[in-house]
Amino acid sequence: MLIHPTAVVHPSLDLPPDSEVGPYALLDEGISLGTGVRIGPFCHLYPGTILENHVRLEDGVVLGNQPQDLKYRGEISGVRIGAGAWLREYVTVNRATAAGGRTSVGAECLIMAYAHVAHDCEIGGRAVIANGVHMAGHVRVGPGAVISGMTGIHQFVSIGAGAFVGGNLRVDKDVLPFSKALGEPLRYAGLNALGLERMGLGPEPASWLRDFYRRFSAEGKAAALAVFATEESASAGLPSHTHDADGGMARLRALLADFLRQQKRGLLTRPLT
Repeated sequence: MLIHPTAVVHPSLDLPPDSEVGPYALLDEGISLGTGVRIGPFCHLYPGTILENHVRLEDGVVLGNQPQDLKYRGEISGVRIGAGAWLREYVTVNRATAAGGRTSVGAECLIMAYAHVAHDCEIGGRAVIANGVHMAGHVRVGPGAVISGMTGIHQFVSIGAGAFVGGNLRVDKDVLPFSKALGEPLRYAGLNALGLERMGLGPEPASWLRDFYRRFSAEGKAAALAVFATEESASAGLPSHTHDADGGMARLRALLADFLRQQKRGLLTRPLT
């Protein structure tokens, strides 16, 4: 165990033997560390913080501090950082507001320097959040999404799996899965082919999704969802082994259904011109 002599570790903590804690780091009571965790200099982990295996925190990361929410009255909540996530310098992740809630960062995420993840946010696995991205409360970022630097995200916004959001933008509407969001004001800019590839989805899902989003833009949400509901009903009850045999269509429909069920801010469908 490599704990720098200037680090302050609460005596109640039982750290795994392969933990690394850098100079002047502060680990409060009531936190949990998995194996292979590396905590850099000047990090502060507040009570209720959970780090899963092989999480890496660079200098000055602050996890589990009180939410910047006037409704908060000291409820016991926390933060969970998924296995293999890498948080760069001075990232801040606030605890949830409601009792028992958790702000969560998924496995193998990369969150770059000076990014802020507010209370009750949920970031899916393998997402990439670039430098200086600031999220308000209750933001949802799907697995494999990429958000470019210096972008601000409005509270309750959902960014779908595999989506790409450009830099130095204001995101105040929900961003469809595997789409690109660019321009000021923000516009739908077509499919994010790289996002589909990163999620292991083949050409058939890409073609289907492109047609589906064209229908969104041309005919409106109601018409597009009617088609989606019909196709989803037709595919219901298929054996689970078709998950791979259909090129990923079942997984794509599940991701899209989950997104549409939970989105709250209005969909970004107006095309970039």
